[in-house]
Amino acid sequence: MLRIDTALPHPELTPHIRAYVQRDFRMGREEAIEPVVARLGMMLEFQFRDPYWIPSFSDDSENPCSPVTVIGPISSRRVRLIVRGNVGALAVIFHPAGFHQMFGIPAAPLAERGTEGHGVLGPDVSQLHERLGNVTSFARRVEFLNAFFREHLKQKDRPVFVQSFQPLLKNRYRATVAQVARQTGMSARQFERKSLEYFGLSPIMLSRIARFQRALNLGLSQETSWLKVAHEADYYDQMHMIRDFRVFAGGPPTKALASIESHHLIRF
Repeated sequence: MLRIDTALPHPELTPHIRAYVQRDFRMGREEAIEPVVARLGMMLEFQFRDPYWIPSFSDDSENPCSPVTVIGPISSRRVRLIVRGNVGALAVIFHPAGFHQMFGIPAAPLAERGTEGHGVLGPDVSQLHERLGNVTSFARRVEFLNAFFREHLKQKDRPVFVQSFQPLLKNRYRATVAQVARQTGMSARQFERKSLEYFGLSPIMLSRIARFQRALNLGLSQETSWLKVAHEADYYDQMHMIRDFRVFAGGPPTKALASIESHHLIRF
């Protein structure tokens, strides 16, 4: 059995947080595998009851995730999640750069991995986890989350620097990194340092993953040819898109979509 609850954050938080997503799994003796593909926004995830399990690619071992995990931006399909038992998980999904704007913490050291939350955010997030675990109402949990993030919000408005990245994130006019860097008045090196600090990824990687996510969302939302998806996502051709899918999703487009179900976090 699976139950999903979603909510938007308080309006003051919407420039930084995309959504709250709570998933309750009652797997019995079954288990499910969820792929983790490339994504830009960071996440903060709270676990209640049984944890997710993360298999190692170097051996046959599996490791449970932490009760509170900060999940950085991901530039390739490196891991997958195994869901078994009774799992209750609540994910805070940030917009790109939203985590940095919220806490003022550089994103680059957190990229490509999940990091135990207490070590990143301190005892406040552990206390929040306890408060969330003491109630069962999703609405009450949303209230706690909104109060916590409004209290910790470092930058209420998106900095001009972050706004300048929109042509790359939205693939407008096939903007190049050099063009966007010139518009900010920064050198290429300064621009890359700021990108790593705020987004956790280089400008080129940001642009590539943004285009991949657009193609993935187009493929998930409509029945159309992959040639049309490639065109609408601003790929040069279909083979260019297929190469990105192999890097970012672990396989060609049709195979990648077949592994993604409606409740997977990549959908939100």
